[in-house]
Amino acid sequence: MNTHQTFLHAAEAFLNAQDTLAAGFYAESAFALHGKHDGSNADYALSKSIDTFVERLPKPLAHYTQLLKQAKLRALETRLHAHAPFSHFLVGAALIADDETLHIGCNVECSSYGLTICAERTALVSAVSHGKKRFLAIAVAADTNELTPPCGACRQLLYDFAPDAIVVLVNPHGAEKRFTMKELLPEAFTAAFL
Repeated sequence: MNTHQTFLHAAEAFLNAQDTLAAGFYAESAFALHGKHDGSNADYALSKSIDTFVERLPKPLAHYTQLLKQAKLRALETRLHAHAPFSHFLVGAALIADDETLHIGCNVECSSYGLTICAERTALVSAVSHGKKRFLAIAVAADTNELTPPCGACRQLLYDFAPDAIVVLVNPHGAEKRFTMKELLPEAFTAAFL
């Protein structure tokens, strides 16, 4: 199954479970990815399927597009506040909670390197301290030409709180990639094992 079919499949599952706001993020991602197609009959069928799905959302597709755009911009802005005197590797993150609030974070390095905290975990800890426990998407911004995904520790913590979230990677040059948490951390360890 290709990437945008995966997004659409997940969105349909969300809608069937009545989590329509989260489904909107999947539909927006599927719609965005669909713009890069090869014109095949299968792709045309997917386009029709996405259109049908979008009609069933509670809010216009532009609503979800705008929320993701805001998250990407906040992640890019927040990376400039990173404290990275050793690596000079600036990262910003913006989480979208299920009430559509944005929660930001940047990486903070420590002279005892193991105590450094990543932007994604900073954003998550900040969100939890504001009473948020469910998340729909996260944008992660770094200055690298090759888009930088969350590290293993961040993937695990994000998965605990948002196993179905959309992850959008961006850089200041306009490059972008989208994933689901389940794509980034397949066969994840969860509380179900405890």
